[in-house]
Amino acid sequence: MRFLVFNSRRWMQAMAMTAVFALVVLASPRLGQEDIPELPLPDGSGEVPEMIVSLISNPAVAGGPAGKLKLSSLRGKVVMLDMFWSKCPHCRDHAPHMVDLYNQYKGRGFSILGLATDSEDAMGVNNVRAFLRDTKINYPTAFIKPEVIAYYADPRNRSVPQMVLFGTDGKMVKRWIGWTEQIEKEVKAAIESQLGKAPVVKPGSKATSRDASRRVNRA
Repeated sequence: MRFLVFNSRRWMQAMAMTAVFALVVLASPRLGQEDIPELPLPDGSGEVPEMIVSLISNPAVAGGPAGKLKLSSLRGKVVMLDMFWSKCPHCRDHAPHMVDLYNQYKGRGFSILGLATDSEDAMGVNNVRAFLRDTKINYPTAFIKPEVIAYYADPRNRSVPQMVLFGTDGKMVKRWIGWTEQIEKEVKAAIESQLGKAPVVKPGSKATSRDASRRVNRA
């Protein structure tokens, strides 16, 4: 499995004490210290910022530029963030399950956003596009951002594939790493549960919006 690396100032000392972290640092590219976002402070300031990712593929825009995507634009849907690496064999085995989930639930307001941990350069784009073609992924895919890792990836386990499910209100519901029959059951049950709670409203309506002051632990 590939590891996601996030060298948070607040977590570095504790993580450096483990052999696992040492292996991660040696095996994976490191995010620049200047890229690390500020986490919420004890007084409540510094809430989760708006996150904008660079799309690599967006099936909804056939033949056009992929562009940018604000994660807040996904509110109102049940959303799965799927973090992967194009060179990870486990991610290649995992991808068809995500395609099946998307095809099964997309008509009911479910969406998946793939987030590649590859380097955001020409080689990275080519590698990810080849991965998407090989695995027949048919949902939007973008490059991951440090903010996404900081707020939503498992702080104790940076391996991929890693999935994070959000409800229509933008709240994080649950996180899974890898794929097994048990995880599949849990994922489908969680999706069904969230879809059952989803309000019947049109995308972009006022009913799907929320107060910006309630952003902690939300996409």
